[in-house]
Amino acid sequence: MSTEDREVTLPIGEKIRVLREGACLTPEQLAKRAGIETEELLRIEKDMISPALGILMRICDGLGVRLGHFFDEGPRKMYSLVRAADGKSSTRFASKSGVDFGQQYYSLGSEKRERVMEPFLITMKAPSDASGKPIEIEQYTSHPGEEFLYVLEGKIQVQIEDQVFILGPGDSIYYDSSVRHRICHHGPGQSRTLTMIYRPRPA
Repeated sequence: MSTEDREVTLPIGEKIRVLREGACLTPEQLAKRAGIETEELLRIEKDMISPALGILMRICDGLGVRLGHFFDEGPRKMYSLVRAADGKSSTRFASKSGVDFGQQYYSLGSEKRERVMEPFLITMKAPSDASGKPIEIEQYTSHPGEEFLYVLEGKIQVQIEDQVFILGPGDSIYYDSSVRHRICHHGPGQSRTLTMIYRPRPA
């Protein structure tokens, strides 16, 4: 990032709760729409856990908003141009209890209106609690669409159904995101990926 880059720590659960209440939905109703357990939704809303992007997309579908709603900034245009020298805004999911979920998202399409792809630079490291002790956060997900990941730095672990792949710099994977999958950091240090998420437009 450049010296003018800025990081936004997003209490994403609180934002989901506000949107849910604004839509006059109960936790049970939204959980049913999103295809997740009510208990899981409540833990997300209380910022006790961070949703994987796939889970967040399903919650967005239940709320009737785009995934980009959580990352949009600036005026809506027909294009989104990000130059290397530009300062980028990153979003880090975190909990009120100080848990660091180890993921930062740099949206590369935040100004493109009516987009069906969500391009990100994603930085990952092992999640940790408030004291910095590593913790394990396992979240599998599935959702309509396709995903492409290209590893720029470090290593990641990709699990698709029962298959496990360890990817390093220069490796990539492209898959149907309707199958059960999980993406997480692997090994010491941090990893960076260029990630493209495609969501089909509603019929």
